[in-house]
Amino acid sequence: MNLQRRPVFFYQFLGAHSLLIGLLPFFLPVYLWKHGIGVPALCLLIGVSGLSFVAALQPWQHIWYRWKPQKLISLTFAFELLLVVSVGWFSTVPGAALFEVANNAQLPVNDTLLAILLIGMANGVYNAFFWTTQRSLFLQQLGSNDSGKQYGNFQIFVTVFLKLGILLGGLLLDFGGFLWLLALSAGVGFSASTYLSKSAYGALTNQASRTTLSQSLRYKDNHGSQRVFAIDGLFLYLESHFWTLSLFLIVREDYSRLGILVVILAVVFAALFYMIKNRIDQLAVEKVYKAAVWLYAASWLLRFTLDDNSEGASYLIALVLVTFCSSFFRLAFNKRFFDIARKTGAVDYLLIKSYSSQSYLGVFYLSLGGALALTSFDHLPTLQFAYLGAAVLSLAYLKYRDD
Repeated sequence: MNLQRRPVFFYQFLGAHSLLIGLLPFFLPVYLWKHGIGVPALCLLIGVSGLSFVAALQPWQHIWYRWKPQKLISLTFAFELLLVVSVGWFSTVPGAALFEVANNAQLPVNDTLLAILLIGMANGVYNAFFWTTQRSLFLQQLGSNDSGKQYGNFQIFVTVFLKLGILLGGLLLDFGGFLWLLALSAGVGFSASTYLSKSAYGALTNQASRTTLSQSLRYKDNHGSQRVFAIDGLFLYLESHFWTLSLFLIVREDYSRLGILVVILAVVFAALFYMIKNRIDQLAVEKVYKAAVWLYAASWLLRFTLDDNSEGASYLIALVLVTFCSSFFRLAFNKRFFDIARKTGAVDYLLIKSYSSQSYLGVFYLSLGGALALTSFDHLPTLQFAYLGAAVLSLAYLKYRDD
């Protein structure tokens, strides 16, 4: 592939998957919640997903090094569709409608565990193939000092397609039903896979050595990477699954309202973010990073104050601030991560982070889910107080150094 073609291919790949993520994976925690899966089961699902992610990294590396790039691109779409089907099968097939239960009813234990296992495995494998491929492609776009600008462009681009998918997904779940969402996901996935597979020659550069789980867990450097990797996976799922669930409860468990709210927040975020991303590479890097971490901690304190009784202008302002502070932190953090990756071994460093963060989150959420499953109290207040703990724990990101 012509080197000038790589950025085009990357954004085509990114746009297609961002749209697909918006259609169902974004709604996964709230969809399962709506159909009977509580906080303990959701924790167990995330734990299974994390460990499945780890298990999929060795096959991903084998394909990255030895197979033609079209197969890797096609597999990422195939695993996304597998995730959609694994959710849809349990909720739509007669005789296996696991989630079709009365409000507050207890699901059969064996069926619940089977659902957690299958959906969690599908989610973990898809995330491993998509995110590892996406980040590897992104590394190839970077110049000598433009990681902040490039990641800002990437994040704004993702926002557009992701929020479009979220808006469509919410409308389909409310008015069309799951089968329409499945049909759209399959159509987009098949079309994008067919088109991008033809463009994949030369899109991947296979330069790294094999990385293993044991190597990753033993990894040490002067940047404080290992301790930050250990907590980052916990925060990613706290944002993507549990905060999404909190938003769903705030909008009275309405898919369409959730989609519209997220799109409104995205428009505000994009406008604010556009002003920052072109300047971040020229600013005092350490000061910007530290400020981003403190703002991230503040965003978790704001989350703690919001619940399903929140309303009015102050509530919308708080949501905008949460979105902005979290996104600003992710910009600063990923700029630091990709800058270090370029210096230390690119894809190797990326894989070390994936192995470490997914292993720790897998063990943590499985343990938490098991502990909560043995208790009978209302788990939603526990979720709210988890945001307070996250505000304190997030300060550990200050230990991540670029020197």
